[in-house]
Amino acid sequence: MFKKIITLFRIARRISQSDIINIVSKFHEIPKTVKLFSYILSFSFSKSDSLKNNSMNESEKLCNSIQKMGTTFIKLGQFLSTRPDIIGDEIAKKLENLQDKLPPFPTDEAKKIIKKELGDNNFSLLLNISEPVAAASIAQVHKAQLNDNGTIKDIAIKILRPDIKKIFNEEIDALMLLAFLI
Repeated sequence: MFKKIITLFRIARRISQSDIINIVSKFHEIPKTVKLFSYILSFSFSKSDSLKNNSMNESEKLCNSIQKMGTTFIKLGQFLSTRPDIIGDEIAKKLENLQDKLPPFPTDEAKKIIKKELGDNNFSLLLNISEPVAAASIAQVHKAQLNDNGTIKDIAIKILRPDIKKIFNEEIDALMLLAFLI
């Protein structure tokens, strides 16, 4: 229970430090208590994120904010981008960037994951593992070659992001607690 509350607090802080409240308030009325709570949680001694955000347009700010919030929210944003009937055409259009323009995790980390999952013998059969060719909220894809008894075959390898199951489950559990409290 305590871990879920900490996760909720972390999520609320990320929302507060992002531009999501400001962007959404242009399209929907935000309750004053939410604005006040957001203002309190957004307090930070660091100005680096806000300076970085000033050079972005509204769509980039919204997507950047959701990306910082994590996989669960990227998935939620992706779903909402397909539902303009729920959130309106303008916000849905802005959220479309979450569909396929996400930053990858490092190739070295991907190789460690592949080696751990396949074992040393099978990993040694893989040749020329590329940099990521596609990155999404849950996984990314690398091209590689497979030495199949002397025959070299081109393959694609889809790799889950590190600790994605744990992170996703923790965030969903925290959101379920929030739904229960509401």
